[in-house]
Amino acid sequence: MLPPEDGARVPCLRGSESPGRNAILLSVIVPVLDERENLARLVDEVEAALARVPGGAEIIFVDDGSTDGSWDVIESIAKTRDNVSGIRFLANRGQTAAMVAGMAESRGELIAFLDADLQNDPGDLVRMIGPILAGEADMVCGWRRDRKDGLSRTTASRIANAMIRRSFSLEIHDLGCTLKVCRRVFLDEIQLFGEMHRFIPIYAQAQGARLIEMPVNHRSRAAGVSKYGMNRIGKVLVDLLTAKMLNTYGSKPAYFFGRIAMAFFALGTAAFAVVAYRTFALERPQSTPMIFFMLLAYVTGLLSLMSGLLAELNIRVLYQAGGRKPYRVIERTPAHTDDAGA
Repeated sequence: MLPPEDGARVPCLRGSESPGRNAILLSVIVPVLDERENLARLVDEVEAALARVPGGAEIIFVDDGSTDGSWDVIESIAKTRDNVSGIRFLANRGQTAAMVAGMAESRGELIAFLDADLQNDPGDLVRMIGPILAGEADMVCGWRRDRKDGLSRTTASRIANAMIRRSFSLEIHDLGCTLKVCRRVFLDEIQLFGEMHRFIPIYAQAQGARLIEMPVNHRSRAAGVSKYGMNRIGKVLVDLLTAKMLNTYGSKPAYFFGRIAMAFFALGTAAFAVVAYRTFALERPQSTPMIFFMLLAYVTGLLSLMSGLLAELNIRVLYQAGGRKPYRVIERTPAHTDDAGA
């Protein structure tokens, strides 16, 4: 599905929240780490694609501590193009930090993410914004169905995607694909740290975003070196636990710790039953490790319960004293006017 032709009226996005700085339709955020050889061609391809996007578009490069002169290229490009800007980190902070910085600088009602290695095809952006403009989706995720990567990178990605899909029951095949387009209203208040950019669809869905997946063109790397591999599996596991906690129990942590407490109380009670049976039924009150296990289970359960209560208090302070709300309003019905006395 293509967006309207140039000059056609752009559909109003439901619940759009403008950043207030000459808002445009689309912001394309490109994290960059040592991709000097790819940047000039990338800009040409992105601009060719954006020429078909109504409502205005911008490209934001975020240099994540490159050491190959990528920033010099970004500066040169930005001087000759009004719709291109750049941000440079003092040191490497990771792809997630680059995406967050890009979002903070962006003006678009829609936010798109794109790799700088030319493996993503910028031409797919035109197709991906179509369902959003038509009101059929709030976020479109790219699916590299025919990947052009080495075995180690593909294997690591499949393992990570399988773990995430199973943990969140998410019907998205390729969460690791950077190429995504989303309405900014679902991204503005997402807090991302570490390597949690791959969980953006999960956070967006947790806020009510309608997600769809679209197969995209994936190309072999023409220049530069890949920065991904099997070493990311460990990071995915840690971030997966964090994301699961924040999305499922972020506003009600007492439930999470309460379940842990109940499990340990149940184990402690089972251990107590074994000790009581040995003591009274078998009349063998000799010392047994089961007594230690019983006490340990009860103490752990009590500590989990108290941790949940403390976490619940912290959440309430955050919402009340911090002025935050556990919900976000996306749209309202028009206000009624009383014309009876007119």
